[in-house]
Amino acid sequence: MSKVYKRSSHLLYTIGICVFLMIMISSIVILNALDDCGLMYTSGTSLKKLLMDQAAYDYSIWALSDKDGDYNEEFMNEKGCNIGIIETDNGNLGDLDLNDSSTYIYRNFDQELPAQYYMTNVYTSDDSEFSLSEKLYDFLFVNGNEVYNYDIEEYQPKDIKGIGYDMVGQKAYVWDGEKFIELNDTSYNYKASDEGGTYNTTNIYDRIWASQVPEDSNQHSFTAAADDKNQTSQEDDSLNEKKETNIITEDEKTSNEKIENEEPSNEKTANEENLNEKNLNEEKNNSLQSEEIKDEEDQKLPAESIITTSGDAKILYIDGKAYPALGDDNSGYILELYGTESSGALSLSNVADLSDLHDQLRSEDLSVCTLDTVSSVMEYTMDSSYQYTVITFPRADQSRDSFFMQAQRYLGIIPVLHVALPLLMVISGILVLVLSILLVIRAGNYDDHGRLSTDILADFPIEVTFVIFGCVESLAIAVIHYSAGYDYNTSQYGLVVIGIGLFIGIYAGILWAESIIINFKRKQLFRNTLCYKMLRAMARPLRRGIDSIKTVLASIKWGYRIAGMCLVIAFVEYMSIAVIDDKESLMLFWLLEKAVLAAIIIKVLKQYAKVKKAAVDMADGNMDVRVDTTKMLIDLEEHGQALNKIVSGLNTAVNERMKSERMKTELITNVSHDIKTPLTSVINYVDLLQKENFDNDTARSYLEVLDRQAKRLKKLIEDLIEASKAASGSIKFNMESVNARVLLNQSVGEFEDRLQGSNITVVTQIPDRDVYVRADNRYLFRVLDNLMSNIVKYSQEGTRAYVELNEDGGMVRYTFKNISRDKLGISADELMERFVRGDMSRNTEGNGLGLSIARSLTESMGGKMELTVDGDLFKVDVTFPEVVKESVA
Repeated sequence: MSKVYKRSSHLLYTIGICVFLMIMISSIVILNALDDCGLMYTSGTSLKKLLMDQAAYDYSIWALSDKDGDYNEEFMNEKGCNIGIIETDNGNLGDLDLNDSSTYIYRNFDQELPAQYYMTNVYTSDDSEFSLSEKLYDFLFVNGNEVYNYDIEEYQPKDIKGIGYDMVGQKAYVWDGEKFIELNDTSYNYKASDEGGTYNTTNIYDRIWASQVPEDSNQHSFTAAADDKNQTSQEDDSLNEKKETNIITEDEKTSNEKIENEEPSNEKTANEENLNEKNLNEEKNNSLQSEEIKDEEDQKLPAESIITTSGDAKILYIDGKAYPALGDDNSGYILELYGTESSGALSLSNVADLSDLHDQLRSEDLSVCTLDTVSSVMEYTMDSSYQYTVITFPRADQSRDSFFMQAQRYLGIIPVLHVALPLLMVISGILVLVLSILLVIRAGNYDDHGRLSTDILADFPIEVTFVIFGCVESLAIAVIHYSAGYDYNTSQYGLVVIGIGLFIGIYAGILWAESIIINFKRKQLFRNTLCYKMLRAMARPLRRGIDSIKTVLASIKWGYRIAGMCLVIAFVEYMSIAVIDDKESLMLFWLLEKAVLAAIIIKVLKQYAKVKKAAVDMADGNMDVRVDTTKMLIDLEEHGQALNKIVSGLNTAVNERMKSERMKTELITNVSHDIKTPLTSVINYVDLLQKENFDNDTARSYLEVLDRQAKRLKKLIEDLIEASKAASGSIKFNMESVNARVLLNQSVGEFEDRLQGSNITVVTQIPDRDVYVRADNRYLFRVLDNLMSNIVKYSQEGTRAYVELNEDGGMVRYTFKNISRDKLGISADELMERFVRGDMSRNTEGNGLGLSIARSLTESMGGKMELTVDGDLFKVDVTFPEVVKESVA
């Protein structure tokens, strides 16, 4: 039952992911389709106007597609649409009477135009191609109502007379001297940059803007806010009193404006607006010069809003009117220009700020241009002789599926989609994410027996599952593409086929992803690939060959020379064969011979390398090495066997020596213990005798000598036992963090009286802060005690001894230096041996074990002890690793 539940839950997870992912994809597709049609972010009156204009445009396409016939009159009558077609030039109707039948080249209505009708302009020629659909919008795969013109499109080169950027609409525009043209999105990029504009581009636009400055710019109302060095002081005073400066545009109606009208005619009308001089401030005696404004049809310049700027802004002129710069050279942004011939970066000080003209620029039907160079564009235009103006309006009895009725239905549906589609997309996306997480957690879970469960796909190699996945995905895409390529895709059957193909593709992707996750959890993502299995099959013999070559080259100094000589010989042989006419028959034999020869040479050198390595290890003192003489050549085998015999003989000798040493150590230990017991009794009885009242002074002096020598003998026996234990490693150390500074001060303090008695001055160099080492506190004190005792016993009286504690690269070093009283005629290594003393006369109380014991204890605790003899200078360094203070408990 548990297995059935797991299988059913897995099926529900995968099907749920597929369904919700299809819903999310469908929502995104519909959202993008609405956005492409301009319907996504439009509502209210604007949405209604957009829908009705689209319906009128679709009727226009249907009518003009049959302009050589009856303009699809039957279709218009069936749908209930009144339509009239007028031949125009640049869409200019002039003084045409739209109620006069002679105005039209075709119309299917006789009554006068109603109060509300729709007018569209369409370019078409005899070679135009049409795409027709009875749907107002087709959001699937079939194109809607479109006309494709190939012979009436052309590009006209234009020089740039000014460039600006609308920060509200995020659009760039250029001024060609007559009108604004929208710059293609691929021709520029407004981006952040700390480098500023390029020199050449900046220089070009400095000249362009300089050529547009009007002669009377210093009296222009806008330039009063600029920092103009050529202005007089009187003009500067007038500037400070103004809070903002306005541009007077063609749309402003003032009391002093005078308009001259002429009678309408077939030619263009020319209206000139003259601005009378107006006294702005009688006390300052400033006046505005009259500005001559071109005709609205000729100029194509959108009406300007009131523009303000600060005193530091750069002034840029377009058609004699002043605009603020978008920024300065250090604003951190640039306008990157991408031309087909040249490109460059333009600083914002050379870009006019057109943000205040956003509404006018967006409402105008501006043409679009592509940047050719940084200072010129190619304007996309249409031949106006192929332009038609189409007037449409619905009849009272229009059909249910007419474009206008479809527009009305969309008007009620689209506002709901504005809310429903994003919400549906988010909810389905969250559900897909949750189900995917659950599926990932479930994939490869441990079963009841503690084994990582799997599925069929996860057991196949990764490449095989990828090929299966690719085939299924290709089949699904083919089904979707086939269904989308025919008209029946808009029917329910076509949508079902597309949905099935999408479901299969998504489900296959889920199963493949699950197999990848399972392999990842099993830690065999790479191991479960054909590449890994092939490499693994080839790796073993290849690794053996590479290891053999590495061994030969690393073990034999002249291995590279042998390889080089073999290559030279092979090259000479190859060149010799190359000049032979019948070289093809010899080349194969030569290659086989070289392969066999290389294998033999590598094998021989590998065996020789084994023998050599064994000899080198033996020379370094490794007596455990053995030469494997199996399958060796006869000479090398005999050499290897001889080395094995040498090792056996040396091991026997060493073992005998070690046995002798152990016996000697054991003898010393046993004898010392045996002597220690009666010696203790002697010391105790001597002590009792000293407590008796002897009148004989000679007997008392004898007791003192007996007591002193008995204690000396006891000290010797104790040192012998401790030296034996230290040498044999039988001492158990209590390792802990020891304060090296405090321990050294205590040791020096213990010998203060004896040092003064010997007239020896100790100079210490000990750090003020605590320094820690890891050692046994008792035995480390014993080491320091032995070294201080050595100074007292063997230093020259009246001299100075030096005791130091230093930190050096993570190590703590004790240093003891003194001048020897007796001549040191032996080396430092000999002084470290047992029973060796610096005074050869042996007239001191030492027994020659102090340094040996100190070294053994130091090394047993992980330290290092070094002795240096330089003339009469005796120096000992004891080093331990430093313990970090924070780690000290």
